[in-house]
Amino acid sequence: MKGADPPHHLALTPVQSHLSVEAAPYVRNPTPDPEALDEKILPCVSAQSKPEFVEPGWKGWLNVAGSVAINMICYGMTQSFGVFQQYYETELLADESAMAISWIGAINAALCPMLGCISGPLFDAGYLRHLTFAGGALYVLGLTMASISREYYQVLLAHGICVGIGMGTMFSPSVATLSHHFARSRHRNLVFGLQACGSAVAGIYLPIMLNYLIPAIGFGWSMRVLALMVLVFTTIGFFALSTTEPPRKKLALLSPAVYANPAYSVYLVGACLCALSVYAPFTFGVTYATSRGVPLEIANYAPAISNGVSLLGRTLPLILARRTGPINVLMTFALASGAAQLFWTLARSTPAILIYLGVYGVASGGYGASLNPGAASFAPHVNQAGLYLGMCFFTTSWFWLAGAPAIAALIDKYPTYLPASLFGGCMLLVGGAFIVLSRFMKAKQVGSPWV
Repeated sequence: MKGADPPHHLALTPVQSHLSVEAAPYVRNPTPDPEALDEKILPCVSAQSKPEFVEPGWKGWLNVAGSVAINMICYGMTQSFGVFQQYYETELLADESAMAISWIGAINAALCPMLGCISGPLFDAGYLRHLTFAGGALYVLGLTMASISREYYQVLLAHGICVGIGMGTMFSPSVATLSHHFARSRHRNLVFGLQACGSAVAGIYLPIMLNYLIPAIGFGWSMRVLALMVLVFTTIGFFALSTTEPPRKKLALLSPAVYANPAYSVYLVGACLCALSVYAPFTFGVTYATSRGVPLEIANYAPAISNGVSLLGRTLPLILARRTGPINVLMTFALASGAAQLFWTLARSTPAILIYLGVYGVASGGYGASLNPGAASFAPHVNQAGLYLGMCFFTTSWFWLAGAPAIAALIDKYPTYLPASLFGGCMLLVGGAFIVLSRFMKAKQVGSPWV
């Protein structure tokens, strides 16, 4: 790389990348055929010319609407699980521990990114509509079955596993479509932020809707109303999402070759550690508030407050990312989230808890919005965005799975929430440090600090 010429048998030649507006990658044995750009590519050094911006038109912005709709019913649901955690603990599954109930939300949240290793490459191969249809059908089925569930294992299978599989089938493709339409757009980072706002918007109205519906019409009918809403949003995604690149002929499921880029691997280590706890104040926000004496009718709105304020964190930083780069934004908000989570238990009164949730919502929102564009920026060609996003989702999903039960175990043993706060904050700070290291490694590869 810099300071030394590569060996003649590994000669590197610049090839224009559609995924990075900062620098073009270098590949072995270059060819204009995108199929030849496989996962073994090592990105690299600086490009001398500034790439031209290409805007996608109305079809691209329609695609953004579809991606937002899918995110509303995927991460919007997982970030609203605090309402279900409270209801299951006190009503439907009152005999179960907080840790046991947290596995429902943990499995649900983990399967959403975990299945990206399958749905991402299948998307690259041209199966976008098939994945959206199948994912929506499974999601609706899971909610419908949850509405008639009465035992723990039934809720776990329906709300945890079936809904989680449905989310995972359609989420990764909906994100990858943005790279197809906006890979060379000046609005590329912004649209990833808008997509991330979908979960925040849903995180506002879903808790409010459920807090009204469950007492009014009961849990069963509330879940059926939710299933109808998911059907509507999936239908919007089915017709709005589209692609611009030809399908890949080579289907790469669980391709470890993407780890050949050390900067990408270090990036994933940081993202995995952050996944253990970044949304803990959302998942356990309601139970923490009630433990401090906040009335339940107010505490139930904790997820809505966090998600509402997080809209700022999901949009404004990614406007700056047009110049600074998504990884620079990600590392900043990962460290900010860690510092904020260390002080979680200092918020003890109702006003203090609500203010804390707002501040933490901004920090975690910036992290959530910049994670996906940061991962996509490592892909050497636009038709590999699904693969790189999918492998990021798959790798981090195991830590999403372990995170909530680990936090719940600490809360069960230490009801003060202090050990949970310290554990979560430390994991975010260490994860943020790895992302900082990844940022320097990628900056060296591309010859620019704006990554």
